[in-house]
Amino acid sequence: MIVLRQEESVAEFAHPAFSGAATGPRRGQLSFLVVALVLVGAVTVAAALAAVLAPGIRSLLLHEDGIVETATVVFLAMAVLGAAAATVRHGLRVSVALAGLIGLAELLDETSFGSRLFGFEPLPLYGGGQLDGFHDLLILAYRLLRDVSQGLAWLLVGLMLALSAGLVLFALRQIARNMAGATTWLSGHALLFLHVGFIGLAQVIDIATSSRALSAVEEVLEMNAAILLAFYVAQVGWVESARCIRASEGR
Repeated sequence: MIVLRQEESVAEFAHPAFSGAATGPRRGQLSFLVVALVLVGAVTVAAALAAVLAPGIRSLLLHEDGIVETATVVFLAMAVLGAAAATVRHGLRVSVALAGLIGLAELLDETSFGSRLFGFEPLPLYGGGQLDGFHDLLILAYRLLRDVSQGLAWLLVGLMLALSAGLVLFALRQIARNMAGATTWLSGHALLFLHVGFIGLAQVIDIATSSRALSAVEEVLEMNAAILLAFYVAQVGWVESARCIRASEGR
């Protein structure tokens, strides 16, 4: 039976007794954070260099079901499966369940609600296109507001941009606190905050522009967000495992 446990922060290992050295659980938590950021940076640089130095492979990277999109699906699937495994093993935790649900929603979005897997036709979308993902709900809201007033439509885009950029900056601040050893409950979830911020920025690009260059940025942002989510699930699962080991050793 899955037992609902009271949410424990990832920062439980930031107790003053552990804050003096980056050892044990805190060092492991920090390792996930560093590796995730390094991987995101490397992927971004590699994609940019490939687009500039080898434009011939750009379509291979960025076209429908290309390398970037496939990698996004793989990392989202890892996040969903990891969250499910952590829940079965350690019981239901709000942070893990939330990450798993976010990953599942985005996985369904990437596979067009399964239409690309099972071959059924998605519903038509108001204003053109198909309702083949949750992001289309934002596009629908934008189009409906645009029919009322162009200003309202751009207000929606501006609010999304401000919230997403603010969340990214907030996450980066929490990451800096982590690096400095001042771990808090919020800084323990920095990867999740950064994931949501990246997804928000990608949706702003999707709604507001038809530029091919910015569409490429959108695809890379979504892949980076998927990487961050997968590492967040792994990080929280590792912390929970370490907590269980510490509890058993203390008996």
